[in-house]
Amino acid sequence: MKMTLVAVLAALAVTLGVAPVAQAGPTIHVGPGTAYTPYPDVEGYCTIGAVGTDNTGRLVALTVGHCHQGAGTAVYKVGDAGKGPIGWETDVYSRNTDGTFTALDYAVIRLNPDVVVPSKYSDTTDVVVSTVGDASLSNMGCNHGATTGKNCGVIGKVDGIHLQNWAVMWQGDSGGPIVVGETLVGLNIGMDFGTQPTTFYGKITPILADINAKGSYGAGFTLVQ
Repeated sequence: MKMTLVAVLAALAVTLGVAPVAQAGPTIHVGPGTAYTPYPDVEGYCTIGAVGTDNTGRLVALTVGHCHQGAGTAVYKVGDAGKGPIGWETDVYSRNTDGTFTALDYAVIRLNPDVVVPSKYSDTTDVVVSTVGDASLSNMGCNHGATTGKNCGVIGKVDGIHLQNWAVMWQGDSGGPIVVGETLVGLNIGMDFGTQPTTFYGKITPILADINAKGSYGAGFTLVQ
């Protein structure tokens, strides 16, 4: 009896020993307002505006071009850098010269689906990005930046490829979304205290058109739901 029991327990041990070990799935939330950096050991970061997929099914994020470092550069979520990169910069971007606000200013990041939990929700405020569209004068536009959080102001100027409103922003907020309700209407690109209203955004529709024209990462961008 004793030997039989030992044999049974040994068989169970062998059976349990060869059972596959469950692998951890994606754990890093990335959405509108997420702070990211290519240099996790150095102060400074920018903000992600929206997350979606392109027409080949790749998981991508939209942000600002003046934060772009170079295609293939790994980027990390601030506060979660120890878990490894959330993605890599691509060669799809347009950089506006600092202080001029005369050109499109955006960048596409290729996200790593093995670690990223993509979201339309901010993980620090109630900002949600559900649709994409255009803003009109007098709309209430709310931006979300990793430094200042959620700030709202009336849109006082719609001019070509840009919007302007009275919401505040600061260093690190660049790339974050401006929404009207849950509609993404632009990406935060900076402030000019000599203008009225003071805060500038790149309109999302010209940005997406330029991304589509490049026909690479981000083309056919569709928001995650």
